[in-house]
Amino acid sequence: MKKRVAIIGGGLSGLSAACHLLLRDSSLFEVHIFESAPFLGGQCASWNTSKGNPVETGIHLDFPWYHNKDALFEAIGHPLNLKETDGNYYVCNGATNKIDTLLAGKSVIKTLRGLATFPGLSAFERIQLTGLILKIMFMDDKTAESYDHLSVSMFLKQQGASAGIQRQLALEAVTIQGLRPDDASAASFIKFLRTMYGSMGKFDSTFFEAPLADALIKPLQDFISAKNGVIHLSTKITHITPTSDGKVNLKIGSLDQNNFDHVIIAIPGYAVCELLPDKYRNESPFLPLSQLKETPIITLTLWYDTQIFQDGNVYISNRDRTHGPIFDAVADKAFHWRDWKELKTKGSIIQVLIDAADDVENLTDTALTEIVLKDLERFFPKFKNSKPNDVNILRHKNTYCGTRVNYWSQIPRSHDTGVEGLWLAGDYTDGPYNYGMESAVISGKAVASAILKGMKLAEFDILKPNYLPFVGP
Repeated sequence: MKKRVAIIGGGLSGLSAACHLLLRDSSLFEVHIFESAPFLGGQCASWNTSKGNPVETGIHLDFPWYHNKDALFEAIGHPLNLKETDGNYYVCNGATNKIDTLLAGKSVIKTLRGLATFPGLSAFERIQLTGLILKIMFMDDKTAESYDHLSVSMFLKQQGASAGIQRQLALEAVTIQGLRPDDASAASFIKFLRTMYGSMGKFDSTFFEAPLADALIKPLQDFISAKNGVIHLSTKITHITPTSDGKVNLKIGSLDQNNFDHVIIAIPGYAVCELLPDKYRNESPFLPLSQLKETPIITLTLWYDTQIFQDGNVYISNRDRTHGPIFDAVADKAFHWRDWKELKTKGSIIQVLIDAADDVENLTDTALTEIVLKDLERFFPKFKNSKPNDVNILRHKNTYCGTRVNYWSQIPRSHDTGVEGLWLAGDYTDGPYNYGMESAVISGKAVASAILKGMKLAEFDILKPNYLPFVGP
């Protein structure tokens, strides 16, 4: 008899769990995915506006050390076609109104050269920065997590980093973790820097060739459907009830879905407890999850009839409350989607990301748009003589789980909840630094492997970043 598996949440972690179970042996599983939104994707969702223009949940970079994600798409017969940038990073410097170039890209040597030529720092500060990065690369996970009680700002001060270095490295906390350095966990920050600077081979960040629904989500959805998995959209689970006989029941509004052998909760951690009976909410591993919080993020998408950007690189900023700019990253998606058969415009599709948006989320859409356009004009002159023909503002809700101080002491370190048949998945539960696409795929893969192990079936290997020999494991 098939094992009945319910997956709550149709984001990348839930889709990964479903695909890995069905990859191993689809004849053994009856898989149901329950997604409250009218489309799959979660943090990696995209859809069209009323004018037919694509909207994504933020600017999504892909990195060369996302090995488990790449392996999943290879396994389902849909290897990803990624669009490379030139490998450098560009920083819109609010203090100078100029764009600084950070050399990165094609190899570790180039990355180290980038550290040695970091703009805005003295020669001594560049040497100090290089020493700090080397120290971080030698750290192992246990050492990194020992700094979880510190914010990024506190960690950098503890390490004796100058004010200039602190300003520059704050870019990493904001752009990657989506939090201000005073709020972001130093542990996750350290783990990301270690992976970024310590990985062997290419260092390029890349983009997807089409909006996320087409490039990333549809191949997974098609595979699940082809293997007789059932996807329930616009279906919100309101309650989870484990039973005394080891089964798990679900409630959808006033309707019941009963007798699941396994239920995988693949939603943001802070949303888990509200689905559970009271007797579980105050127990480990669920109680700490209620302390997690979402990260407020705003994405603006602006469509132009003419080409504004000259390349497809991502431009980040050292946004602060004194100099701005208001955005944290901007990119022209038209360059990445140029081979997408459904692309309708020959002009630019500008994605603007505002991370840690708590200080601007009270602004109206009109005010936000005006400020963003003025800031873009500061760094990209073509914006002065062009007006967008469509603007979309997406205020993310119940999507991103922030990696704040003490995050690593709150998140569960096992997917097994201790309740028979009940599992946790999501980018907050596993991965190199516990957020992002790779961590989401890893978590789904790990849960699938745990279920397979219980059935005495072959598990999936969790692939690790290919580090330089001296980098901590």
